[in-house]
Amino acid sequence: MIKAIFEFLFSCHHRNLSRVFTIRAKTYKVCTDCGAEFAYSLETMSMNSVSQPRHVRHWSPLPHGGTN
Repeated sequence: MIKAIFEFLFSCHHRNLSRVFTIRAKTYKVCTDCGAEFAYSLETMSMNSVSQPRHVRHWSPLPHGGTN
């Protein structure tokens, strides 16, 4: 209960979402503030309300350990 209160008060509220992406047969929107992914249904043209956001690591254009 306390964890839920802290998450509500201090975590991202996902107000800034990207356009819809479909990559590798997965359709989703991304929070531009924290990077959380939200499943999106092309059939209903809405986000799946029961899915939890999936947080991903930040994308890097360079391979791990490599530099240009």
